[in-house]
Amino acid sequence: MNKKVKLILQGLLFILIIAGFIYIGTKDFGTEEVVDNERFDQEYANVSKDNVFKYANAVEVYAALKEDAIIFMGYPENTWSGYYANILNEAAKDCGITEILYYDFYEDRENRNGTYQSIVLSLSNYLVTLDDGTKELYAPTLVIVKDGKVIAFDNETAFIKGNVTPEYYWNDYQAGIKYNNFKTMFQGYLE
Repeated sequence: MNKKVKLILQGLLFILIIAGFIYIGTKDFGTEEVVDNERFDQEYANVSKDNVFKYANAVEVYAALKEDAIIFMGYPENTWSGYYANILNEAAKDCGITEILYYDFYEDRENRNGTYQSIVLSLSNYLVTLDDGTKELYAPTLVIVKDGKVIAFDNETAFIKGNVTPEYYWNDYQAGIKYNNFKTMFQGYLE
């Protein structure tokens, strides 16, 4: 081989090696991207993988409150949220709802996140006022917004008192009532 061909081959090999390092350096080998409904199923065991939940952060939820949206607010450590989400998911699917925004607000509430505070302010007419005059979101909460106006708000089980467990509370009768309430709310949203 003459020197010119050898130099060109070495240059191409060098470029391929650099491209390989760039590819390997930017590829995330540790995690696979999990779609929202699968992630939700992993966090909420009693909700099927075939669910309508899409994860949203505080900024996305705040923006959605000015549009048309169905927003479920809760967090996995709250056992009431899982039971509520299961009924919500079934009613949504039966009504043809394909997406409900899911906002895990726990960290934002704990950290006093500014956007979380804006969400609370936007929903202040629907939230319970505590003895010290403050308002907070509690899990589980459902907000349905149409044309930037709240048309349905539900946080019924966020304030269950006593030793009532979600397993006991969400018997077939109570679950059936809530399912029908959700369907009525969704019909108002879809009109």
